[in-house]
Amino acid sequence: MAELTEVRAADLAALEFFTGCRPSALEPLATQLRPLKAEPGQVLIRQGDPALTFMLIESGRVQVSHAVADGPPIVLDIEPGLIIGEIALLRDAPRTATVVAAEPVIGWVGDRDAFDTILHLPGMFDRLVRIARQRLAAFITPIPVQVRTGEWFYLRPVLPGDVERTLNGPVEFSSETLYRRFQSVRKPTRALLEYLFEVDYADHFVWVMTEGALGPVIADARFVREGHNATMAEVAFTVGDDYQGRGIGSFLMGALIVSADYVGVQRFNARVLTDNMAMRKIMDRLGAVWVREDLGVVMTEVDVPPVDTVPFEPELIDQIRDATRKVIRAVSQ
Repeated sequence: MAELTEVRAADLAALEFFTGCRPSALEPLATQLRPLKAEPGQVLIRQGDPALTFMLIESGRVQVSHAVADGPPIVLDIEPGLIIGEIALLRDAPRTATVVAAEPVIGWVGDRDAFDTILHLPGMFDRLVRIARQRLAAFITPIPVQVRTGEWFYLRPVLPGDVERTLNGPVEFSSETLYRRFQSVRKPTRALLEYLFEVDYADHFVWVMTEGALGPVIADARFVREGHNATMAEVAFTVGDDYQGRGIGSFLMGALIVSADYVGVQRFNARVLTDNMAMRKIMDRLGAVWVREDLGVVMTEVDVPPVDTVPFEPELIDQIRDATRKVIRAVSQ
């Protein structure tokens, strides 16, 4: 049995997914896996089923198909060397897609204990997040948008990994900008930023603006419901220092309105520093009445306005609504 384990560990180390892992580090995982062999057309994972296992594909291509209620299915091909079934396990949620063998497939199947073993391998959690980002990105096409100054940027929902792009990217978010956003002189912790960027899209939705289709991230805007499926949500914005005063915050508010309407959010609230005039002006356009909450802090509640009052072309509204639908459908039932 030891020889078999050694061979299998070496085979695992040869997968693209385990690049950089020594076979010896994968031996405990190898003992937890069982062989997988599938013929073309065989269903490996079915959308809606409980998430109990994952699969590592050594050879053969699989096709991921995500059925949606209001449009054609979203289809993605996965090449050999990678993992499948990991997103539902990470989220402890039902399967979000159906996976079918497009060619003869050989690999391995593991259960939740084996998945936990992977998560404890150095660097593997971050690698799984990057894979999730890449797969979600396949469903989303960044939308080119023009802001008040006439400049063009790109709009898309936030994706796993954007926290890293923000922490270590070239766009500056000064202490003053962060203070106005987080109402604290302390730099946000990595744990807080991970919460802010790794979202579920239904109760916590985030748009980001990027310079160029591939980034960097220059601004974000979000709403966070007060409870699951609540009709009230808090809104907040962060815009990079060099990009302030260009109408980016106002544009992002329009995108939030479209997404909020799609998921049934009816009212926004905001809690901001008294001197955060940029955020206050955005809310004022929605009819904000500000009430002092604390020393130097004011808050307001406003109705989410009808989508047809957003100053976007109908085609752009459709694109924003479609991107909202796709990213929500990609990660939830």
